[in-house]
Amino acid sequence: MQTREIERDNWQGFFDHVSRALRGKIIQIEIDSLELGAQTELDKLSLNGLTYDKKDDAFIISTEDIEHVIHSPQNIFTTDGKEGMNSLEVCTADGSKHIIRFTEPLALPPAD
Repeated sequence: MQTREIERDNWQGFFDHVSRALRGKIIQIEIDSLELGAQTELDKLSLNGLTYDKKDDAFIISTEDIEHVIHSPQNIFTTDGKEGMNSLEVCTADGSKHIIRFTEPLALPPAD
């Protein structure tokens, strides 16, 4: 696996591009902070898209049900494997980390 940082100037274009490739993946979001420790925020939701809103300085994760907004992101890292992007780590000004993991949806068995 390879971890790399996405430069702030590239966030908007990068996430516009990868959102198309990741749409429909199943995501899990874990928040790791000094106050709360590691907590699962969202689990097993289908991803609609990833967006960086430069005006509001917010990273937005849209799912089939809700939006998860991360205000004032400072750094964003990706972890890539053989099958593409495995996860994102979004670090915020308060020191918390939002870790978004991507998996393929389970295939349904064929109908009889």
